[in-house]
Amino acid sequence: MEQLRDSIESRLKVVLPEDLGSSLMDGVVLCHLANHIRPRSVASIHVPSPAVPKLSMAKCRRNVENFLDACRKIGVPETVPAANPTSSRAPETPSLVSVTTQTPPPAWQIWDLIGSSLVHILCLVLLFVAYSWSELT
Repeated sequence: MEQLRDSIESRLKVVLPEDLGSSLMDGVVLCHLANHIRPRSVASIHVPSPAVPKLSMAKCRRNVENFLDACRKIGVPETVPAANPTSSRAPETPSLVSVTTQTPPPAWQIWDLIGSSLVHILCLVLLFVAYSWSELT
């Protein structure tokens, strides 16, 4: 981890906080690193501002997705092949590295739920009005 920290800090000429994971979580440093390796590989980077010092989860996710897309364009494989079993050296990296992202549910599912709830509420209100109207007459 220290070697990774030193590499990022020397390339980007920044000082990262003690907790490396939290400093990479918003994707800003990752996007800058991708642009350092291949300029303009990440066209848009969402960065915190003095007015809003913490990025929303959506902007963090976009930064990380932009970083992953840049890695694919640069040619970084999504999986690293297993080490040669006949080699006498132990592998320096894990035998399989996989990049996965979790996507949120589609927006139409949320709107279907909201729409069906509103329809049920509207039916209940109409039944109440009809019942109240019949009691008055």
